[in-house]
Amino acid sequence: MTRSSPPALKIKEIKLNFSTDKILRLPLCIFLLLLTFSLSRSVSACDLPVCDISEELKKMEGKNEAYRFQFLSKLRQDFLKEKDEKKLVNLSEFARQAGDLVRRLGDADYVSREAKGLRDQSIYLLFQWVWRDCKRLSEGFKELAGETQRYAALDFFLRRAESEKDPSSIQELVCFARNSESTIMAMGDADYVVRHALLLASTLSNQLLEVTEGWEGVFRLQSIEGPLAEEAENLRFVIFSSGGELGIVGALSHPDLKPTVFQKLSFDGNPQFLSSRMSFATATPSTITIKFLENYTRIEGTILEPNEFKRIGFTAIREASVRATSQTPCPEENLIASYDARFGDLEGQFVITQIGPRQYASVFRSRGSELHLPYSFGRYNPSTGRLTFINLQWNVPLALRLLAEKKRDGSCQIEGWGLSTFTGTSYPIFLKLRQPEK
Repeated sequence: MTRSSPPALKIKEIKLNFSTDKILRLPLCIFLLLLTFSLSRSVSACDLPVCDISEELKKMEGKNEAYRFQFLSKLRQDFLKEKDEKKLVNLSEFARQAGDLVRRLGDADYVSREAKGLRDQSIYLLFQWVWRDCKRLSEGFKELAGETQRYAALDFFLRRAESEKDPSSIQELVCFARNSESTIMAMGDADYVVRHALLLASTLSNQLLEVTEGWEGVFRLQSIEGPLAEEAENLRFVIFSSGGELGIVGALSHPDLKPTVFQKLSFDGNPQFLSSRMSFATATPSTITIKFLENYTRIEGTILEPNEFKRIGFTAIREASVRATSQTPCPEENLIASYDARFGDLEGQFVITQIGPRQYASVFRSRGSELHLPYSFGRYNPSTGRLTFINLQWNVPLALRLLAEKKRDGSCQIEGWGLSTFTGTSYPIFLKLRQPEK
């Protein structure tokens, strides 16, 4: 009987089983060959860049500094684009111990720099491809060799901050950004690194607002302390993100009274809480603290009245909210157009123009030109589809909070809400691309 194929071609398919009957069926020479091959693979199998760090360090110690430099340099080049976590952690640990070795041996600075370079490269690649939790990012940040490397790590996350959409991931990055501030201060880094850490924390906090549903809109007051207590049913609290320098805007509004507007509010550690530094729409600055409850359906707030220096507590329940993100955001270049518009009960024309990168201006003109509203501050986030316009009237901002959704036919559907800080009301907005006149 002839064999279907030579035994050598089936070596990889044979699974060794050391039962007596199967051993006896194999020619002794083939069995020994397979056994030797299997044992050699089990002993030498290693998918890491440095299989035995201690043994490699001993070998390096017995060589000269030129060898040590070349070995470290080759590792940097060979794993310049590595994405595997185990390999990068292995390289990072080896580089750390190799750095200790070359310093102990008194090698030239260029050898020590190569060890630091290998460690920084490995950690940076872990930042880039693997780590997203606050703990590991913060610990790795402390291991970076210098302020240039720390700046580069911060800049990497800053450049992709506005593309982050998952709230939990953003919260982890916000935690890392705040921890990095402490590390930078302890290291004595230059001011430009400190500013970059502060900018990263601020940008990520704003992005967290961009993707968090339910907190923007109009809240109807249920109670308020002080002289306005009898007017509680007519009071509204309007809150929204301006998407720009005004930050988060909150306004206590009454149809017959001038609104009290708070600007540049910020999330304070937890996205359930807001705080502000001052109110810009009143003669005397005051502060406000807000706590969201029950999935943003209710709020509890406290206003510090500066003249009498007393706290005014209030509670409110959500009356209207706006969506945060589009399912399929429109490309930025598709926004610039003229639209048939409906603002609440008013119909008219709405024109969007671009004045800079992601910066826009617009104007709404009602049919018959009874109403003409220019919006000088516009911003678009292409990762979420959020389109925000702000109109400042006597330093009181009015907001359009829109979403640009790409439809199956490739056109853009834009709709959302107008939020009035003057009256404490909201109104639906629908935009339809205006067809050229024939």
